[in-house]
Amino acid sequence: MESQSVPDASQVRSKAAEILARDDYDLEVRRVDSTWLNELVLEVLSWLIAPFRWIYELTEGWPDIFRWGIILALVAVICFLLWHIIGSIAKALRDPLGGGAKLPVAGRAVVEPEEFERKAESARIAADYITAVRLLFRAGVLQLERRESRPLKRGLTNRALLRRYKDQPVLSGALQTFVEVVDAKWYGEGACEEADYSLCRAAYEDLRHAPKGSKPHVYGA
Repeated sequence: MESQSVPDASQVRSKAAEILARDDYDLEVRRVDSTWLNELVLEVLSWLIAPFRWIYELTEGWPDIFRWGIILALVAVICFLLWHIIGSIAKALRDPLGGGAKLPVAGRAVVEPEEFERKAESARIAADYITAVRLLFRAGVLQLERRESRPLKRGLTNRALLRRYKDQPVLSGALQTFVEVVDAKWYGEGACEEADYSLCRAAYEDLRHAPKGSKPHVYGA
């Protein structure tokens, strides 16, 4: 058998250099191009500053103390609105049912809906209607748990409750009444009146007594 000649070191180096010179082999360390990110940040800042610049230019000729006072007041209003929005979201996450109580957990004493009914009545007598509505809502959720003989899923939101009972008109109608009042008068911080409580009281009675497949009740009609 004819023996093959072994290439010398110079030939090996030459061949290796040829291979590494190809486009497939790029051994240089490349930096990430962050120009687009910088441009995006500048664009967002420009967009945020634009209204303040417009107001500042609009008040040209006024004393600087008044011009800057207006700008600072607007910044304060925006910060307050953001704080209010974030606070409302956090409150909704902490108490998604608006009832001020947690669902029963294994190993803890089970609270009966009648207890929340009594507390709601006390709140109504004290004209604290939003508290009365929230307590009735909590009692209503406990009535649903009693109806199903098992606790509802922890962290269940108001909208999730509506979806859960959408095929049971009376229950979904009663829950809708509670959700609308709680959203508008608790999360929205509107004034809760006695009429709102009366609607929710009627809705609660439907949660207690409505048979499956019943037709929806029109509240306030």
